[in-house]
Parts: sequence; C-alpha cells; structure tokens
Amino acid sequence: MINMSERQGDELAVNGLVDSRRAAELLGISVNTFKVWASRSKSVKSGVAADMPKPVATMHGRVYQLEDIEEFGRKIAMSARAPRTAEREAGRYFTPDVAADCMTRWAVRTEGDVILEPSVGDGQFALAVQRYGRSRGWKKLVLHACELDSDVAAKAIASGAVDSSYLHVGDFLGDVVLPQVDVVIGNPPFVRVRELDAVLKANALSASKRAMGVQMDKSGSVWMAFVAKATSLLREGGRLAFVLPLDFTYVRYARPLWEYLSRMFGTLSVVRVKQRVFSDILQNVLILFADRKGGATDTIRFIARDALNYDFDVDSAPNVAVRVADVVAGERVFQRALLSRDTLEVLGELTSHSATADKRVKFSIGYVSGNKSFFHPSLAQQELYGLPDVSLLPTVESSRQLFGAGVGTSSIPVTAKLWVPEAELAESERRYVEYGEQQGVDMAYKCRIRSPWYRVPGVRRPDVLLTAFSDRPRLYLNDASWVASNSVLCGYLRKGESALRLLASWYTPLTLLTSELQIHSLGGGVMIAVPREADSVRILNEGASGDFDYSGLDSALRSNDVLSAYRTGEPAIKELVGKEGLELVYAGVSELEAWRKSQS
Repeated sequence: MINMSERQGDELAVNGLVDSRRAAELLGISVNTFKVWASRSKSVKSGVAADMPKPVATMHGRVYQLEDIEEFGRKIAMSARAPRTAEREAGRYFTPDVAADCMTRWAVRTEGDVILEPSVGDGQFALAVQRYGRSRGWKKLVLHACELDSDVAAKAIASGAVDSSYLHVGDFLGDVVLPQVDVVIGNPPFVRVRELDAVLKANALSASKRAMGVQMDKSGSVWMAFVAKATSLLREGGRLAFVLPLDFTYVRYARPLWEYLSRMFGTLSVVRVKQRVFSDILQNVLILFADRKGGATDTIRFIARDALNYDFDVDSAPNVAVRVADVVAGERVFQRALLSRDTLEVLGELTSHSATADKRVKFSIGYVSGNKSFFHPSLAQQELYGLPDVSLLPTVESSRQLFGAGVGTSSIPVTAKLWVPEAELAESERRYVEYGEQQGVDMAYKCRIRSPWYRVPGVRRPDVLLTAFSDRPRLYLNDASWVASNSVLCGYLRKGESALRLLASWYTPLTLLTSELQIHSLGGGVMIAVPREADSVRILNEGASGDFDYSGLDSALRSNDVLSAYRTGEPAIKELVGKEGLELVYAGVSELEAWRKSQS
C-alpha cells in the first residue's frame, strides 16, 4: 500500500491523504471496525467513535487527512485493539485463486520448467502451480520460493504449499542464492522503499541497480526491485507474471523499469480488470505478463476486462498496442486506451481549440502546518491567548469548506483561520508558543525540521482554488483572498490571465474528460489531483469557451451539483464538434468514470 504522507513531487497524492483502508491499517484495526466507528461518530457522546475525524471526501470512498488519523490514533493509543497484522506491515496481500490460476496456466509450459515465487506468503501461487501440474498429469514441478518472514515460511511448509528443500528464507533482494529459472510468478510486496529498515532498503536499491544498470529512485516501491531482480534470474525465453499496483502505469519512478523490461522481453502484456483482484485492499492493480526473455519490444499489449475467469488466455485476448516510449514520456496512454476510437477522434479535434491548464494557471500544493489543531486555533483558543487579529488569516483548512459554496470564497463564511505570527512575537503569542511546546507540537516532524518551528512556510494567497480530492475536480475563485492548506491545490494565474475567463474555460465537458485521463484515483473512486496532473488537464482556449453562464455555474456549485456545473460549458463544445461530438465526450467521461469507481 502507498503511504500517502511520504509521496513526493508529482507522485505525491497531495501530502497527507489516506483512505479508510489505509487509515485502518495505520490504527491497527480492521476496515470493518473503522467503518463502524465512522458510522457511529455523529451519534455517540463518548467513547472511541466520538473522536473520529471527519473525512475530507466521501463521494465513493472516505478520504482523511493523515494528520487527523494520527491524532486520532494518539487519543486512543491506550485502548485495546487488535495489533496491525504482520502481513499488512510488510505490504503483503494474498492473491485470489482465479488470478493465481490464470497466471500459472500462462507462465508454466512444461513439466521441466523451473519456477520461482519470490514472495511466497500463504502459498497461493505455489498451490496454483500444484493444481496446474495435477491437471496436466505431471509428477513433479520444481518450484523455488522465497519468504522474508520465517513464521510465514513455516506456515507455507506446514500447509504443503512448498517443499522445504526449495524454500529460501530471507530477503529475496538480499544475499539469497537462487538458480536461473524458466518462470517467475507472484505478487511482490506493495511497500515504499523509504518505509523499510536500513538493511532492506539497501538491498532493494542495490538489487535494482545490479539488474537494471541504474538505481531506482528512493521514492519508489519494493515491487519495482522485485520485478527487476526476478527478470535478471530468468533464462532466455523465460516468462514472468506479476500482480502489480496500477501506479506502475503512470508514476515517474517506474519509467526506468519500463525501459528495462522493453529491452529484456520480446512481448509485454498488461491486464487491467474492473473486478477487484484483491478483496482486502482498495488499491487498483494490474497483472504484468512478460514473455520471451532475451528479446525486445517497443510496444505493450494492453488488455482491459470486466473480470477474470479461469479460461482467460492473455495471448489471444483483444488488446490495444501502447508505445513504451509514450509511457516513459509520462503520457497516460493506458487511460487513453480505455476510450473508443470515436471518442479519441473527437478529443483530437478539440486539441486545436484547447491547451493544457498550465498555459494559463500554475497549480501547487498549499501550506502544510504540521499540526492542524494548533495552527488553526479555535475561537476559544484565540480569545484565551489573545492572539492578534492581524496574525489570523482566513484559510481553506479543509476542502469540505468549499462544498456548497458558490463560485468564489466570498460566498462562504470564515470557519478556520491560520495563525501566522509577525516577525516579532507579541507577548500573547509567546504564551501560545509555550503552550504548543508543552503539548509537544514542536516535536512533530514538519515542525522540528523548520526554524522557528512555529512559522508555517509556503503561506500564499492563490488566485483560484482546485479541490485536490473529490468525485470531480471543482475550481473556485479566491475572490476573498484566503490562504489555503494542502487539502486543496492553489492556482496562480499567468500574466495577463483573468480568473473569470479561466473559470469559463474550465467548466466544460472537455475538462471533465481530460481530468479522468490525467488525474489518478486514490481508491474508492475519489480523484486525487496533484499539481502536475492538474496542470496537464486540457481546457478550452479563451476564444473557444463562448458565453460564460456565471449565474448557472454559481447555482450549480451552491447546490453541490458538479455535473451541472460542467454542463454550463456544453454550448461551447457543441459549437466545435456538434451534438454527436458532445455525446462522444460524455461517453468517454462515463467509461473512465466507470473504471475509476469499479472497485469502490
């Protein structure tokens, strides 16, 4: 799973966002328990549920600020609850039989194949190999397996999933001695390298460098190193089948791996399935099928299916060819491949009448306070410590403040203020700093790495505000000159640009479609916009946006009817590509939205 608090740059899913499942993991409780607490939070007066933080997005899956969850965890730290499971700690998730069987039938071709499962877990793949061998009447298949956790390894042996003589207990990415094999199959850990201890981190980085010739980015995930080393262990003509996160199709740190695979294999296939492959995680996944080790290819066969079944044949399945060079260049080609040819043609027609948003506005994340409750003091705290009004700036502390607002921030009441002291502290502010130190606020990570700890960096007044996580992105004028936290994206207009003209260009079906193409989902159907993605959304050129229905847009936003807000721009699209073209744009939106929400 992805630790959202640790993601950086354009691969940051807006610093500090977690979904319900990730929140449950961090708290060491089951998802069901977490959901019960959330459902009871408004109806109880005391107890654990009463302290539950409010989600910042709830469209198709609850999303929370990480710091809210961490604070919640501190409040209930002494409460009895089940500890975080070792499986989740290790980023280990087990594979349903149908996926393991499909992958095994494709990967294993003869009784003489030597097979490797580099992260055996509960032995699902090993058992799938056994089932397949029995179905073919084969007496014995040699399967080497690795497992870092000795207890898990012992369970795999006890269950009969693996032969102890072929089980290597230790870090697959470390000094485990393994033979060359014909098949590698498995489900590597989904865990960030920076979350590992020093030894495991060093092993992951060195293993990837030995295999690929370049060291993977330290912001990357362990599965990348697993794929690289597994490939290096394959004999010529060998096959690899891995379950991997959907992140693989778009994150920057994975691009060297795509280049490496294209040099190592004659055929690459990626299968994406609407039906959830894992029942216990929200993260979307894909299956990579890499064939003919020793060859090379410049294309990837992309296969999109509603579900996996036991007779699925990856080699004969209908597919769309995706260029490796386009993936490496950062284009969202796997998303585009989900669209019909007719929709892509209309999108091409609209290209000459539009531009990427960054030509007119530049997005960035807002400030990160380090402690929400301290830096956004309540009215009672403001009065108790006598904090000067000049140091309290109206802020969008949470994106939910904007939901139900009109076109701009002037339409909503001030519900939160950020404390931003002057260069020289007033006496009342010194007392507030002392209070913060007594509460340990100065020791929070973001606070202790800055000097002085109580000055929040990056506090600016953006021209426009874009929701960073929502069912559909919402753009607002910051006509009241508020500051904004990292719960929204802050937009700064290019020279000569008008905020109203930008709004008119933004709210059209074209933006809806290209948002689905460019902006990724955290899981649960919620769109998570990072600056680079928001910058890449295409919006109509000023001259093509037509008459601006300001009143209709304002009314739609006040009603929280975001789709109607985007429909205010329908006349402009219809003028350019006709009624049929408009319908094809909406067809594309519906298709991509269905994929985004399919596993919510």
